[in-house]
Amino acid sequence: MPGSEHRIRWPDGASLSVPFPYGRIGGTYYWNPGSPTAPHVTLTRSLGMPGAGVHTVFLRKGMTSDDTLGPGISGNVSTILPSVGLNGTVPNDGSYIPRPWKSRVTTVEAGIGTPNASPAITATYTPQQIADFISRYVTPPAMGPQDELPPFVRTLGSGLGAVGPVTAPPIRYLSSRYQNPLGNEMGDWRASAEPVDTSRPASPVSTPQEPGGLLGLIQDYLRNI
Repeated sequence: MPGSEHRIRWPDGASLSVPFPYGRIGGTYYWNPGSPTAPHVTLTRSLGMPGAGVHTVFLRKGMTSDDTLGPGISGNVSTILPSVGLNGTVPNDGSYIPRPWKSRVTTVEAGIGTPNASPAITATYTPQQIADFISRYVTPPAMGPQDELPPFVRTLGSGLGAVGPVTAPPIRYLSSRYQNPLGNEMGDWRASAEPVDTSRPASPVSTPQEPGGLLGLIQDYLRNI
């Protein structure tokens, strides 16, 4: 139909890029990402000729903003106005080995940019992917309850014992090394009392029988004079 043949193709998003060392950095907002689950915002780092520009972005037919993520290549030709660029991704074989010969064009850009004519190597990610990378490899792990204690208390806490079998005497002077601490200086001290043999009953002490009653009191009195 003549009406459909001359139908205007409206852009799917817009991008902004600024110079960055050895290239440029930019972001793209898609008001039509091509799929309800595709991201609306992507960020791109390019290695190539530095430059800046504002462009409208057209997704290639059958592509979504998901297809623009990951490593890729781009080409830009700009005379300020117009500024045209092609962006593509480089697939891999599942082991992170790129396959440039299987690159595919994902978006076409048109707008205003600084004079430029160069290819570039790109890497495109979502803000969530960048945040996950920072939290995993850059940000230190969250502090636990033990980390909130003062250094001195943490030092004492690090020496707390664990529940388990006793591997050393709880009191150091009961170990074999300290059973006889004075033996080296004053000889081998031994107890004067022999150990009691509980298997043999002790013999009763025999005492002379003394008279009791009045006779006993008289003998005690004469003994004490």
